[in-house]
Amino acid sequence: MDLSLKDPYAPESPVGDSFPDLECAVCFSQFNNVFNTPKMLECKHTFCLECLARMNVKSQQPDSLQCPLCRAFTPLPSLGLPKLATDPKVISYLPEAMQRVYSIRFSRERGKLQVKRVPSTVPTLSSDSRQSLDLGVPADTEDTTQRSSRGSICSRLLRMPLCRAFFMAFGVLIMVSLTIGIVIILSQKKS
Repeated sequence: MDLSLKDPYAPESPVGDSFPDLECAVCFSQFNNVFNTPKMLECKHTFCLECLARMNVKSQQPDSLQCPLCRAFTPLPSLGLPKLATDPKVISYLPEAMQRVYSIRFSRERGKLQVKRVPSTVPTLSSDSRQSLDLGVPADTEDTTQRSSRGSICSRLLRMPLCRAFFMAFGVLIMVSLTIGIVIILSQKKS
């Protein structure tokens, strides 16, 4: 009697060549050749460019990424996040039309991924033809806070809902005061 636990109905996989996962382990989106390009970290784990960019924007360490699976750090290439190695095994399993990876710019300061100029010979990017992707506001580091100028402190304060409401109320109060002052001055001139 065979006591092995092997499932007789499980599909056979070729020895030594496992089928790669074709979706990001973070967002579960299928890999493609634009914002969900399969990028490989030094630990050999693969995630989509969009998730890695979102992690970088929220990270306190803008020059490296921490793998969400094994927690190993990967230093970013000097030319930026999109220059991380693209996983060739995953790309080879994508449809032929998606095997050409587009050139993407990443701006951490603006929290944006953007497709560089697309040649006119290329029909469309993909089913959703977004040219840029907003990733959110970058995390402030202690160094940035210490070096920030008065102008950037004000702009950061204005992004906070409570401060914005205070400034708006203060502005309305000044406008009402000026209006009342003008009405009083005009009424005194008539009498």
